[in-house]
Amino acid sequence: MRPDFSKRFDALFWRWAKRRTTPQKTVTLQHRAIYVLPSKAGLGFFAAVILLWLLGTNYENNLVLAASFFLVSLFIVAIIHGFRNLAGLQLTALASRPVFAGETLELPVLIKARAGSSVGRVSLAAEVGQSILTDIDKNAETQVVLRLASQNRGWHTPERVLVQSYYPLGLLRTWSWVRFDVRLLVYPRPLTIVQPPLLGRNDGEHAPALARGDDFDGFKRYQPGAPLAHIAWKLYARGAGLQLKQYVSSELDNLWLDFRAVSGDREARLSGLCYLALQWHQAGRTFGLRLLEQHIEPSSGQEHLHQVLRALALFELERAS
Repeated sequence: MRPDFSKRFDALFWRWAKRRTTPQKTVTLQHRAIYVLPSKAGLGFFAAVILLWLLGTNYENNLVLAASFFLVSLFIVAIIHGFRNLAGLQLTALASRPVFAGETLELPVLIKARAGSSVGRVSLAAEVGQSILTDIDKNAETQVVLRLASQNRGWHTPERVLVQSYYPLGLLRTWSWVRFDVRLLVYPRPLTIVQPPLLGRNDGEHAPALARGDDFDGFKRYQPGAPLAHIAWKLYARGAGLQLKQYVSSELDNLWLDFRAVSGDREARLSGLCYLALQWHQAGRTFGLRLLEQHIEPSSGQEHLHQVLRALALFELERAS
């Protein structure tokens, strides 16, 4: 019951706090978005102070009373320093490289303390159990990298980033929630496709890319469904297993990734096309992309690969949103 209550309280508090913040590329922590509560150690400390005060009052011991008042003052001073530790802290979300679904997203965050502030150790976390501790230098900028899990393709935006500190004595938990105006791109998960790639022709028809060309280009492992005419039977007779003969053709500059030409459901097709795009880019081939109504003309290079993978990642997502 207690964990469920804690989760419900956290969800209610977050909905209230969410209305007090707006997503920004660069966030500066202000007083209205910083929260301070006693930590577990602070609750124990406060209980000990109350017990000490009761003992001093009961036995009329001025020394014990003075000690309890001193500890209360220390607790109040810790509140002020803990609040000033986060107040004015500036956090900027930097550019992040795209990843494939299932990989870990990395969000670099640049932290800068305000001039003249005394900043101690700060913890940042974009997900539960993935916090990063860092010491903030008031005379320099500090960069940390937050890690998030990615399961599906498309744009991913961290709902909130927790910034917290137990500075200076560990008696208080000072924290704030940050909402970054940033979108992290996740490509489809590349999965091996057994269907032969397709060559585009001017008339819009397609022919197998394994069709015989002008020059022999070596052998590759047999794939189910490949034409029997392309099998290297002499190598098979020597006990080398099933191998396919490859030929270089001038038509290789007209390769197309075609969504309709690949079998399977939508996500399986996109994963297969992602795999082929990576293979063809590595081989230095020129290829284009056909995604129903969207076409990307054949080209090559890193920028073209990113354009193709981005189109695969956002296929039927941007229109739906």
